[in-house]
Amino acid sequence: MNIYSWKEFTEEKPLAGIPCAITIGVFDGIHKGHMEILRQVLSQGGGIRSVVFTFRENPALFFGGRFKGDIYTVSQKLSALEALGTDAVVLIDFSADFVKLSGKQFFSILRANLMLRKIAVGYDFKCGYQNDTDTSVIMSMFEGSDIDVKVVPEYRYSGVPVKSTMIRTFIQVGELNILPNLMEFGYSIDISGHRGSMLRSDTTQVLPPAGSYSLQLYDRGEYRNASITAGETAVGWEFI
Repeated sequence: MNIYSWKEFTEEKPLAGIPCAITIGVFDGIHKGHMEILRQVLSQGGGIRSVVFTFRENPALFFGGRFKGDIYTVSQKLSALEALGTDAVVLIDFSADFVKLSGKQFFSILRANLMLRKIAVGYDFKCGYQNDTDTSVIMSMFEGSDIDVKVVPEYRYSGVPVKSTMIRTFIQVGELNILPNLMEFGYSIDISGHRGSMLRSDTTQVLPPAGSYSLQLYDRGEYRNASITAGETAVGWEFI
């Protein structure tokens, strides 16, 4: 899987002239709803490459407010996307300049730097300055072209829409057993660079409350089962 920054994508044009099926989103946690979207661009065949446009940091951090934290670190997200067979990922830095782009400007940049064949987004997708571009605008933007636009409906589990906000809440209250039903790869804590323990302040991830848990830990591309002891300020572990 090739990984490009937004700057590399726009300046070096590594995908210029290459037919691509793309999707755009935060994709935090790669839950079952995300998978419905990702399946629309993966394994297209016919020389069409799957490209995921996502963010190095969650855009919610840029706008402030009550962001609970990441479900996956960017390393975990990239690992998951590679495991799914994604051909390329473009990592966007959500900067002051990027946020000024209208949705139409954003899609114009995409069209100028790769050969769009398909766009897949979720039903509630919005982008552009002050969210000026939703799915209806995207549909009208490409109407009459040879670009296939797929708007994916919401995915429900037990009648409830699956969203990253829901998963963050389950983690915060320690309801980890339900997460395999909601997430493609499950929940894991990224301990890269740490040995035996780390402070809660050492990570941007949402962590469970104080208590004991059995789950997977992610360490620089590898997953290992562990017994976790979560305290108020730190998390410790022993591998099983």
